[in-house]
Amino acid sequence: MTKAIQPYQLLSELLSRIEENVSGTSETEYLNDLPVSTVHLRRLFKFAFGVPLQSYIRSRKLAVSLENLMQTDKRVLDIAIECGYEHEQTYIRAFKREYGITPGECRESGRNIHVTPPLHLFPQNDVCGNMVYGSELVMIPAFHVIGRRYQIEIAEAPTQAPEAAKQFWWDKRHHVPNPVEPHIYYGLTRTPDSSLRWTYYLPSMRVTDLNNIPDGLTGDTVPATMCVGFRYIGKHHYEEISELRAEALYTAIDRLAKEHNGRYELLDSEFFFEKIDTDAYDGEYCQMEWFAPIRVKNS
Repeated sequence: MTKAIQPYQLLSELLSRIEENVSGTSETEYLNDLPVSTVHLRRLFKFAFGVPLQSYIRSRKLAVSLENLMQTDKRVLDIAIECGYEHEQTYIRAFKREYGITPGECRESGRNIHVTPPLHLFPQNDVCGNMVYGSELVMIPAFHVIGRRYQIEIAEAPTQAPEAAKQFWWDKRHHVPNPVEPHIYYGLTRTPDSSLRWTYYLPSMRVTDLNNIPDGLTGDTVPATMCVGFRYIGKHHYEEISELRAEALYTAIDRLAKEHNGRYELLDSEFFFEKIDTDAYDGEYCQMEWFAPIRVKNS
């Protein structure tokens, strides 16, 4: 039996295979012997990089073909075959979809061609074999949430916050009236005072308004704000974000955020929230997004 490997190692291997063998004639050549189904691997790739695997492979094949096209006098047919296309016309059609002109026109036009560069994973993306990505600047519109509020010691947050999230999702979410997105979980952290050793944590669901808050639950409003966003992808169920994973995740987010201190100041001492689409779990991989407000520094 082939030993299962975690998402970070799995995608690292796949990216290496694509670069080492761009002449492959089909997607399956790159997936042979990898210990995951093609369906799951395609979903993982789209989760991680935001583009379909097949599209990325095609873009990289065409990018490599450009060097032969522009730096040699080889026939278009020969270049097509070297890059894994069995027919010249198939290559020409793919080339035109990618770049808007045919290979022949590309040779004659003198135009600059923007290509898809190789994707890379870096050690800072590795969280216990899973992955975290960022940062992205995202304008978050204002929204309302209702949930059950907990007061949690900051030092205990990696343990207590995941447990509070699970208890809310299992036992309390059905009491939230008229949720906007019944399948999406929000975990909102607020720090009333930076001198305190505890925070408020609100496992919650998004709602249209705060006019009907049931007893025992609390409403809150996240203001419209510019945020920095990160994405986490794990080879486990979303309910299995354990203390170890949560601590490693927040350490990685803190490290990645500090790499961009020249661009913005992270204001996570005010509030931050995680967002989990439970419908995104495909039986292999879960996905979590994390957002915190920022102040963009003047250049």
